[in-house]
Amino acid sequence: MSKVQQSIMADFVFGGIEADEARLLATERVARSAIRHFHQIQPIDPLPETPVTLTVQVGPDVAIDRVTAYVTTDGSNPAGAQGCAENGFAVSLKPASIRWEPLIWDYVTLWQGELPPQPEGTLVQYRIEGWRSFGPPLSLWSREMNLDRTVERPALYGYHVDRLAPPAWAREAVLYQIFVDRFTGVTNRWLEPEELTSFQGGTLRGVIDHLDYMVDLGVTAIWLSPIFVTESYHGYDTTDFYHVDPRFGSDADLVELFEQAHARGLRVILDFVANHTSVKFAPFVEALNNPDSDYRRWFNFDGAYKHGYRAFFDVATMPQMDTDYPPVRDFLVDAAQHWLRAGADGLRLDYAAGPSHAFWSAFRAACRAVKPDCWLFGEVTRAGDPLRSYTGRLDGCLDFAFCRAVRMLCAFETPAITLSQFANQLTNSRAFFGSDFLLPAFLDNHDMNRFLWVAGDDKRRLQLALGLLFTMAGPPVLYYGTEVGLSQPREKGSWREESRHPMLWGDAQDRALLAYTQRLITLRKEHPALSAGTIVTQYLDEELGIWVVERQAGGDRLLIAVNVSGAARTAPLPAAGAATLEGEVLSDALYLDPYSVTVLIPGGQ
Repeated sequence: MSKVQQSIMADFVFGGIEADEARLLATERVARSAIRHFHQIQPIDPLPETPVTLTVQVGPDVAIDRVTAYVTTDGSNPAGAQGCAENGFAVSLKPASIRWEPLIWDYVTLWQGELPPQPEGTLVQYRIEGWRSFGPPLSLWSREMNLDRTVERPALYGYHVDRLAPPAWAREAVLYQIFVDRFTGVTNRWLEPEELTSFQGGTLRGVIDHLDYMVDLGVTAIWLSPIFVTESYHGYDTTDFYHVDPRFGSDADLVELFEQAHARGLRVILDFVANHTSVKFAPFVEALNNPDSDYRRWFNFDGAYKHGYRAFFDVATMPQMDTDYPPVRDFLVDAAQHWLRAGADGLRLDYAAGPSHAFWSAFRAACRAVKPDCWLFGEVTRAGDPLRSYTGRLDGCLDFAFCRAVRMLCAFETPAITLSQFANQLTNSRAFFGSDFLLPAFLDNHDMNRFLWVAGDDKRRLQLALGLLFTMAGPPVLYYGTEVGLSQPREKGSWREESRHPMLWGDAQDRALLAYTQRLITLRKEHPALSAGTIVTQYLDEELGIWVVERQAGGDRLLIAVNVSGAARTAPLPAAGAATLEGEVLSDALYLDPYSVTVLIPGGQ
């Protein structure tokens, strides 16, 4: 493995987008040797009165002759053969085809069955069981791989029958991610390692005081790190879902933030953690101390877990809730609805790979019931089919694949991928996910080294990456400080992130970089082609590092010329007489600065 690959892998804290290759392959091989559903349904987002085909893959390690789906449509939990007679029905699946699976170098059998059409508003939930009628009795439940390295359990699957789509405003959004504790308070200095793990004084009032900065920057929405009562400065271990932590401010401050932001045309997205809580979350404290408590079922207590209960990545201070247990689901839905009613415009859903698809299906429908245009997007560090399976369960997920690709292309003096690979991933991703699954894209965030630090503090390469983010990707997410040159002094450790240093303000900001970012945001907002347009390659020279792309949406048509090399280049223009946005008329060629993205209007429009 090259040093570049090692550096990229070290960026990601958890999940499947970057993982130890041997461990990842071993996990995938185990999955394909057993009975798995992989959330394979057709159509992927069922409309009302539409039958749904289930596909289940049975690997060579499983000898069975029956596969059954136990289904409920009344909100109750399908328990299998014993519980299905009263509150649901069973669907038998049949062998449909046999496929060779190179990953395990063996055959797998695909079983299929059809779920009957359902009316709009129905929550369909099901579990899948394999049976063996010959020899000793055998029953095997379908499971889904746990990314958090805890014990696998029989999976609950589900979908909501509706006509929901991502809200229109989200498609054109430009987001600004704020780590509340570090946005104000301490500014313009590096924190010492021991300071990184404690509160540093950032508050909601500080965010309110800088709303005009966000307006001037040009973003359309701000995404706040968790601000509910918590044990940690980062807020991802919630103690009370209904109140703001006093160190960040008050409930009234949050409501005022909603009002002040809305008055300026900004939307506010809250970070919501549905998967796990603080160890001091009152229901967990009671469940831990009283085995007879009703709250015991809110969590998973079992000696098979490292701490005697299931915890987020086995971190003892973050017990994981059983989000498929109806009282837990009701509690989390009510908390989310509470803040949407209070003024939040959407939710970024932390570790969305933890709760089941059935949970998110119900959660999304409930949130839309109180705020029809709220935007719900998840953090799922996967790509391909596993990520697309959230279509219809959420409005989209953060685009970790773009983050990985743009860092591989732009952050290193010698790119770790080719221009062709980057271009193909962009165009294929758009076709693969379609228009109703949004992929908010980013260069860096609070869980990985800042892009600028990885790039050796070379701001030219940061500008190149920003250019690609705002001209080629889904709704762009700008991590606080990236626009003014905030980097970091050290490489991140295993958990405590160096990318969480205080914001730069005043003369500490790189004003030229800020102006460049503002210009990109303005372009994005003024040209629909940059958010919804097609991506068509007009010219690509791998050796020179030049890529010329046409983007078009309706009557809006742009050319984007990219130079990923460290040398000046000349790119041919596919249309004679193109004019830059600054008004300089060109004929048949364009001079490109090193590490640059240039946007042009063809034909001098």
